[in-house]
Amino acid sequence: MKIVHISTVHGAFDDRIFYKECVSLANYGYETHLIVPHTKNETISGVKIHSIAKHSSRIDRVIKGNKEAGKVAFDLNADVYHLHDPELLPLGLKLKKMGKKVIFDMHELVYHTIMQKDWIPFLFRWIVSRAYLYFEKKAFNMFDHFIVVTSQMKDEYIAKSYPKQLIKTTVIRNLTILKMVDDAQPIKKTGQETILIYAGGLSLSRGLKEVILAIQNIDNVKFWLLGPWSSEGYQKECEQADINHKVDYKGMVRLDEVYNYMKAADIGMAVLHPTTNHLASLPVKSFEYMASKIPQIMSDFPFWQESFSDCALFVKYDNIESISTAINDLVNNPAIAKEIGSKGYEMIKNEFSWEQEAVQLINIYKNLKA
Repeated sequence: MKIVHISTVHGAFDDRIFYKECVSLANYGYETHLIVPHTKNETISGVKIHSIAKHSSRIDRVIKGNKEAGKVAFDLNADVYHLHDPELLPLGLKLKKMGKKVIFDMHELVYHTIMQKDWIPFLFRWIVSRAYLYFEKKAFNMFDHFIVVTSQMKDEYIAKSYPKQLIKTTVIRNLTILKMVDDAQPIKKTGQETILIYAGGLSLSRGLKEVILAIQNIDNVKFWLLGPWSSEGYQKECEQADINHKVDYKGMVRLDEVYNYMKAADIGMAVLHPTTNHLASLPVKSFEYMASKIPQIMSDFPFWQESFSDCALFVKYDNIESISTAINDLVNNPAIAKEIGSKGYEMIKNEFSWEQEAVQLINIYKNLKA
């Protein structure tokens, strides 16, 4: 089977798309291609990467990116096309008209995300969201399979909006590749500080400024940040909040190196804001902390408390004192911190590894082939 994954939004080495899905399919023996913004065409871990231009403008990305990705996709003439971005729905519909099998990977609830973008004028937001729903409805009627990242998305969104499509919807959770974490070697630390860590997109909704404010008066604590800043403005806000120089920004780090930092850290932070997508998600970082055997501090969303129970301390995302208290509790009680980390690792090993999810992914493709 010849498979093509397509994204005009994500980078070539996106955790879910490249390391988890594409590499798993290539390892199984499928001819696996990835069309994505990148600097060159190359083959890595059995995945053939086809480079397209990276567009900074959203409009250019939607129009030019779609056109460029579509040309490569048509030339490859694959059996199955696996799409990762909502703006690719029109391309998916074209591929279906050509008789191709199409999978759509729904990483988030796009309609709700559009309506929450307050920087977009409401009328334009409404128009864009309705246009998206139009293409989504056509896609759900025509595409061959849908993948969602949590059971909550399936049960509360797909079941209500597209009940007839439940039969062709599968939950593939964005879990951690346990072997990759186990094989990682902790970096060497200098000093005796307690290390907090967050790795991922550095944006307002990830609650980073709140953590930075919470640690300013805690002795011997450093906060490692790994990943891209969402904006220069938010980066400056966080830098200004760090009056006691507690933050150590490590820059962009590839997934196969992130775990070297994570296993050297002491506490993982996941104090996210209650956006619609966060409330319905299982945060990838939390699974990575658990696989790294470190305790974590999370926002007290009901779904998260139910899912992670004994594997974290829970706080009000906007309560600086609450965050500070939780950090102090773990710093001052290393035995409790170690116990939480151990419980998290056992939970990953028994229930929440990518190795288990990959089996379901392969089964989707086997059924399409049949």
